[in-house]
Amino acid sequence: MSIQVPAEHLGDATVGSPGLALAAVSAAGDRRTSGGKRRRESTIRRLLVVTDALALTLAYAVIEVAGGLHGGTTGWILPDITLLGFGIPVWILLAHAHNLYHADSRKADHGWTEELAPILQLATVWSWIILLGISATGIRPVTLPKLALFWALIIVLLLALRSATRVVARRRPWYLQTALVVGPALEAAAVARRVRRHPEYRIDVVACVDTECGIPLGHAAEQDVARMIGPIPLIRGDVELAQLLGDSDVDRVIFAPGAKEPRGGAEALCALSGFEIHIDLIPSWSEVVGRRLEFHELEGMPLLSVPRTEMRRSDQRRKRAFDVLLTSLALLVLSPVLALCALAVKLDSEGPVLFRQRRVGRNNRRFEVLKFRSMWSDADARKEQVAALNFHGGGNVHGMFKVREDPRVTRVGRFLRRTSLDELPQLVNVLKGDMSIVGPRPLIENEDRQVEGRFRQRLASSPGLTGLWQIHGRSEIPFEEMVTLDCFYVMNWSLWGDVKLILRTVHAVLLGRGAY
Repeated sequence: MSIQVPAEHLGDATVGSPGLALAAVSAAGDRRTSGGKRRRESTIRRLLVVTDALALTLAYAVIEVAGGLHGGTTGWILPDITLLGFGIPVWILLAHAHNLYHADSRKADHGWTEELAPILQLATVWSWIILLGISATGIRPVTLPKLALFWALIIVLLLALRSATRVVARRRPWYLQTALVVGPALEAAAVARRVRRHPEYRIDVVACVDTECGIPLGHAAEQDVARMIGPIPLIRGDVELAQLLGDSDVDRVIFAPGAKEPRGGAEALCALSGFEIHIDLIPSWSEVVGRRLEFHELEGMPLLSVPRTEMRRSDQRRKRAFDVLLTSLALLVLSPVLALCALAVKLDSEGPVLFRQRRVGRNNRRFEVLKFRSMWSDADARKEQVAALNFHGGGNVHGMFKVREDPRVTRVGRFLRRTSLDELPQLVNVLKGDMSIVGPRPLIENEDRQVEGRFRQRLASSPGLTGLWQIHGRSEIPFEEMVTLDCFYVMNWSLWGDVKLILRTVHAVLLGRGAY
């Protein structure tokens, strides 16, 4: 990619000359151990294969201790071992077909929730293969309870050990991926900021390459770029992207919205794969469409179909039934926790146990959201005093109002917020129909007035106890990005997606990131 205009400078964040650009990007290779660009992909794949074999072996060992698949003595251990020796290669082949070994190299946020459905399917198919193999050979009878236990152990051990393997792998230097973000300065900086907000992805953005350095940014834009990318170099010179990749150890190139294609068009873009790098393309119309497009093919022509936007009535009924069932169960199980939280709030400070606040719900309907009170009773009167501490900027007027170490929060309230226990009374809102278990963030009226245009479609779904905003960083995410996430959720809703978001919420709550 050729940038014809001499480089401009944004303080210490800009690399001025091509030579300095190459030096800055090449230095990224020193941040990890050597071994080639494909080491992460091949190593994690081998580790997952070994992990799967270990999980299946442990499941067999537990069943054997419990009396074997046939429910008798351990005299059948040799046929069991023989069957396991046949079954493990079959599992690995099926897992390859289900893409359980290659997703980590492509999806930075790949985790156990993404694998739950394919592992459930694969464990069921594999268990039936084992059962059919036993029946065909006639080596022994198999009891259904032991087979069901074996199936459940396989699922639990696979999910647990695969998660543990990823936790260990992500702490190793070889797992780190270095990345370039290519595109107009503001768009590239916004992408880099989102990546930097998730260190668990283990993607190290080593530089942003501005494709429009001939267009002056302006002072305000320069400040925005510098704030978003921090110490990351911004390359604004006559730099060939192919040269950067050839002389460096970059693993990933992310093309931001509005990025100009490399000189030579599609052929040049395909040639980049010769550098053994992963290429991500963020289309400029992605936020306008906001949907997971369905890929089709017609006589070699790739087609991207845009599914319908609104939720069907049948989908709404299924979502509501899911909410009522899960909320009723949660209230029953969590009632002792709710009672303890209410008692702690009452003993800690004066004022009501519950905090009520007017929010905007589905189709602009107003309702009162319920939370355990986590602040002193005069918190609203003191809001103006802490307006300058709003780390999103805008004080009490623009965006969200979020303050780290808010002095208005009580001692018990700080614990409730950190653990998200203050949100539990919203289960009553869900049961009443004001909210959903999963959905967009419920906005106060002042925040709702700032949402305009196509982003108003976020109100097509009931606001949720949890959602994309909560699992991706909560208060750390700026208001505009939060609204975009809400719209993305509404336009891509599925019941299975809700289940995965609930499971990911547990992990987000345990981490406590963004809970203030």
